[in-house]
Amino acid sequence: MYYLHLRAFVFLWLFVFMVGINSINAQTNENEQSSEVPEEILIFRTSPGKEELAEGWFRFQVSTFSPIMVIKVNGFAQMVTEDADWAEIEVPYYLKTGKNLFTIFVQTETGQSEQEFIVTYEPQKKERKKPPPLNGVVMFGQTNSDNILSAQEGKSKTSASKNDLLLSAAYAFELNEESAVSINAVLKFDRHQNRSLAAEEVLFRQFSTEYRHKNLLGLDLKTGLGQSVISVKDANPSDPKKAGEFRQDLQSLFFFVDSKKHWGSKFSGSLKIQIDSQNKVKTNSEDGSLTLASLGAKMRWEDFRFQARIDSQSTQFEDASKDYQSTLINVGTMYSWTPWVFGFNFQNNDKQYQNPDPASNLVLQNKKDEMTLNFKYSFSSSTLAGADLKQIKQASNDETRSYKANQITVQYIWMF
Repeated sequence: MYYLHLRAFVFLWLFVFMVGINSINAQTNENEQSSEVPEEILIFRTSPGKEELAEGWFRFQVSTFSPIMVIKVNGFAQMVTEDADWAEIEVPYYLKTGKNLFTIFVQTETGQSEQEFIVTYEPQKKERKKPPPLNGVVMFGQTNSDNILSAQEGKSKTSASKNDLLLSAAYAFELNEESAVSINAVLKFDRHQNRSLAAEEVLFRQFSTEYRHKNLLGLDLKTGLGQSVISVKDANPSDPKKAGEFRQDLQSLFFFVDSKKHWGSKFSGSLKIQIDSQNKVKTNSEDGSLTLASLGAKMRWEDFRFQARIDSQSTQFEDASKDYQSTLINVGTMYSWTPWVFGFNFQNNDKQYQNPDPASNLVLQNKKDEMTLNFKYSFSSSTLAGADLKQIKQASNDETRSYKANQITVQYIWMF
């Protein structure tokens, strides 16, 4: 009987133990289920993480297990389709150089998630395009003047037209990225349509060589030397239309140093010093030296360009009566309205001689003002056409040197 009771007690204990274990397992499973993440939200980028262009689109997709309620990019809400569990978003951007952060926030009916993405902007480095070693300008123009001979006020004036041709070329030998040596040549001559004025025609030639360093102690520096030759025609009194051939009238050797300094991209200043040794072919009266000092400034504002320059020149000739001191002031502005360029320029030249003129016994003082309105039209980056309207007025203490003139010039310019 005792063993029967013991056996019943063991069976009862085992039954209670099994029921307890099952209850504990059920509770554990319930707790585990309640602790699971209610929903998985996937955010993945479909645009590159590295860009070479500043402007573009940041693209990403969102996938969820319940309807999407809110999507924000850097705090800005995006359009979301109602009851959608998938979305593709495009956001325009303008990147800054380096790393750019995009924070994506997504909220659904049962949860939310936030993820950060980095887009790195590395601008593509442009290879420096070497300028061609040979470059130049060809300019052809026609000038019409109502006082081509600069006749004094009150005297008969001669209206005439002349054609001008300018050829300029330079060949550069590049030493490195910042310095080069160049050989330059200029040829300019004019031809009067009225052949009785043939003796007024002038031929100008210049040959020079220069060294340039683009960044020497922060300066764009040029220095060089060269020769200029001016040739004229001798008048033929018996037949003015048959003036002689060009002959050398003046030779000049020159040396210069020219420096330019930039402050940012909108302002620059320049300083130039030039010394000429001059030889007058037919006479020694104007043999000697000329010294020029020039100070200039340029500024850019929007589509406007402003420039100002002041030149001071002095001479030391063999004939002291030919010595003078001159000051030239030049100011101007241009407005660019692609493909047009409009400009205005004013120039004042105050020339004072140092000693009396033997012919008039006056210490000459000449003041010359020039005002110019101009415009140019660009057919391409290398071809221009334009016109200048110029008014010239010179005042002098010698009446024979005072005059006024009006000029109209049309030009065609080709650059290569």
